[in-house]
Amino acid sequence: MRNIYKIFVTVACAGLMVIGLVGSVTAQKVIETEEAIGKVEKPSQKRFSITVDSQIELLAVVQHFTSWAQKGHIKSKTAYKYDIDQYFGEFKDHPAVTYAESLIDANFAYDAPVQFMLYHDDPPELVQKAPYSDYLIKRADGDENLMEFADKLRDFARSTDFMRFYNAHKPLYDTLIAEVDSLFEGNNYVQTLEDFYGESRNSFNLILSPLFSGNYGIPIKTEEGYDLYAVIGPCSIRGKRTTFACLNYLESITLHEWSHPFVNPLVDQNYELFMKSIALFEPIKRMMQRQAYPNWRVTLYEHLVRACGEIHLRAKTNKDFKKEKSLEYHEGKGFWYISYIDSLLDVYETHREQYPTFGQFVPVIANRLNQISVEDLPERITAFRGPLDAIFARTDCIYLIYPTAIDNESINKVKRDLENFAGFLSSARIEPILISDKKALEIDWQNKASFIYGNPKDNLFLGQLKIGIPLRFRENAIEFGEKRYEGEGIFLISCMPNPFNKKLPFTLCVANRPEDLIGAGSKIKGPSEWYVDYILYRDDEKLDTGLYYKEKGKWFLVPEEK
Repeated sequence: MRNIYKIFVTVACAGLMVIGLVGSVTAQKVIETEEAIGKVEKPSQKRFSITVDSQIELLAVVQHFTSWAQKGHIKSKTAYKYDIDQYFGEFKDHPAVTYAESLIDANFAYDAPVQFMLYHDDPPELVQKAPYSDYLIKRADGDENLMEFADKLRDFARSTDFMRFYNAHKPLYDTLIAEVDSLFEGNNYVQTLEDFYGESRNSFNLILSPLFSGNYGIPIKTEEGYDLYAVIGPCSIRGKRTTFACLNYLESITLHEWSHPFVNPLVDQNYELFMKSIALFEPIKRMMQRQAYPNWRVTLYEHLVRACGEIHLRAKTNKDFKKEKSLEYHEGKGFWYISYIDSLLDVYETHREQYPTFGQFVPVIANRLNQISVEDLPERITAFRGPLDAIFARTDCIYLIYPTAIDNESINKVKRDLENFAGFLSSARIEPILISDKKALEIDWQNKASFIYGNPKDNLFLGQLKIGIPLRFRENAIEFGEKRYEGEGIFLISCMPNPFNKKLPFTLCVANRPEDLIGAGSKIKGPSEWYVDYILYRDDEKLDTGLYYKEKGKWFLVPEEK
């Protein structure tokens, strides 16, 4: 037995919704549905389980000492990371670590190593439960590489007495699981999924990993049927530890990842019909590829999964869910056809006697997509509308503009701080270009995105920019919406459309004083915190965060309840 601790025909959009993705700034990999040959033991006899899995944590520890940690793990410092460094530090050059690095270089990353671990029992033995699938063998360029990786992981687990570390952190794992369990209480997500799709699955398993920044949906075929796994990273930081206790995030990710094994095969079965609408891919191609969705097929997976799981089903299970805001959020990230698909889901739900299963309705969606064109889409869909994390899907290059109307020492400090942020952008495969405000005044911004640091007094470029959000600058104060913020420590990060090209983003990083710009990149503690239009701080205290209301090209700050 595995050693684990248990425990959505009109298009209407207004506003944005704060929900958890990762994204992260880190791009989420779409998991291709596959069948494993043979039997993989279920993690629980219950159809729904919440766990922290020893195999996944072993992988996370090994990855912690590789280049993948910069891309695929959380950036925040936590007590758990400290414990890993202290306990495993002397093994950072172990053959398992170096071999994992070589596999990463060969693109055995994202979902592949996570799926690989689910084919094994507990460390240190890591008994292989079934023959590796063709998908994994192809990703690793041969099953011999998979077997060798498993051997090195076994040696790492034995040499480090990994299970001693794992068992010692049972109180942490139990806390993480209990927090999620309490949020899920009263909601039968399994029944909701199976009722909507008209199909059953063997088990539904949520695996929490305190180090991961990505999320992965993995189906494994057993003799009893499919076991579905959603392996997710935390949503935020709570004190010195991570937490998964964000209901919006949990509902969104879980229903998303568990929907993939239902949706992906249906897209594949009807792909000849879907190919008739492939012209819809071209205008969103760049945004999709920035999020690791490389082609029309995978883009269709994501449109349908988000429409069905993240929006339609959430609206059914959560009476407080703001459907229109969520639709606009996803449109802002490049999923331009999601509202149209959502309207078709309403047709499906009211004609279940004609379409008992979602599989019988998917050809209708495919045929209807072929009847729309990009030219018919309103500007509110094609223009940039936020949130902050949608910035990274819109561009391959971001200009970081620092202020010069300040003393030289402050200029150098801001530049050094921006160099750290530039490193983060590079790790996310975005080219950072650091320039002065004076240089920015000489540039054609028609096809460029930027982060602008300072205020109109300190940053010459910002001083001449037309601000498209409710922000005004006063002496030693900023006025944001109807509130005035004076004094030291005030820092605002907000996205807005590029005044020269509404399809691209500008981001303002505003402070009353130059010194308050330092450390701006570390203020956002978790991936879900990027799913808003603005965040206002005083020092490290978050004063306000939320969304704008967009109407006729203007962005208004309104109370969140609206």
